[in-house]
Amino acid sequence: MVNCKTLHEAFMQYEKDGAIGRIDTSRLPKVFKGPIIDKSELEEFRSINDIVRLGRVESITFKLEQGTVSLSSSPADTLFVDCMADLDGTYYGSNFSEDFKIFDGDQINLGLIIVFSNASCSAALIAYIESTFADDEEMRNNLLYFARGKEYTKLNTNTMRFFSQFYYQNKTFKALRAYPPAMEFVMNSRTLLDAPCHHRFGTFGLLWTMFGPAQMAKKVKTFVERVESGDYPDCQDCFGCAGRILPQPNELKIKEKSKVENNYPPPRKK
Repeated sequence: MVNCKTLHEAFMQYEKDGAIGRIDTSRLPKVFKGPIIDKSELEEFRSINDIVRLGRVESITFKLEQGTVSLSSSPADTLFVDCMADLDGTYYGSNFSEDFKIFDGDQINLGLIIVFSNASCSAALIAYIESTFADDEEMRNNLLYFARGKEYTKLNTNTMRFFSQFYYQNKTFKALRAYPPAMEFVMNSRTLLDAPCHHRFGTFGLLWTMFGPAQMAKKVKTFVERVESGDYPDCQDCFGCAGRILPQPNELKIKEKSKVENNYPPPRKK
């Protein structure tokens, strides 16, 4: 990703390295939902030969936007599975307006992904911000990076989603570093796949990955710098976040410490 000239080229390199895969390698998908499957399951999907691409289904008689398809058996004997429904036109629940706010007065608007392809960790992070930082919606919202507006939320339906979410997550984590206990919460969260608790060598293993021979920390930094400098021809606006300034430590206000005893993270069983 760091050495590729474009994000499209980086996507293809990820496929070459086995990190992601297309069912049909002769076509570039227009929809990217990011399901997690293993290589054997991918091969099973590729074994399906009778594939029709005529748009969305308009009726159970298999009338599609661009034509009709005859059935090999009667509708009563046929199982229809619709995996691509977007009936409300929200790009699978990811269409957030330009003025969308997570923290909005006395309510919290949920639904979007903050942590890369991880709804659980995203929700946990939003809950942490609500319970830790003072009731200042502008300050709280400034800690979170995500796609807003149709132009950018539509990225969630194509291959650019892979890179936009990666960028949003890194910017969110960088914003949270202004308050060190926030990143302590993140790195101890069982909902975060990269948390040391999920890896055999714990914190040492994470540090080795980030700063050892793999140099992941340096590569992430280089990726973010290339996005923000416009070095990728197919990304010239930081995925809609151009011009945003990270919060400073003196701008963050913390709630008074709760008198309720904190029991998170739970102690490990011996």
